[in-house]
Amino acid sequence: MEERLADYRNRIDVFDNVIAERLNERAQIVLTIRELKNQAKLPLFDSQREQEILTRLSLGNDGPLSDEDLKEIYRHVLFHMKNFE
Repeated sequence: MEERLADYRNRIDVFDNVIAERLNERAQIVLTIRELKNQAKLPLFDSQREQEILTRLSLGNDGPLSDEDLKEIYRHVLFHMKNFE
């Protein structure tokens, strides 16, 4: 039993590392977009784009996370992406 738990925990650790890596890649893209928007004097926040992201994620969600749980997690991601320096 403990060996199986350890195996699953190791798998979660791998996923957590991939998620962290992808979030940092996403953050780098956000910084690039921020710079482009600043150069073009465009507003940084686009509520329509945020809603499009949440809708797209919900439509592609096959669970077991509920749509609302997935959206809530991603709202936190979006919040931190637009508020970091």
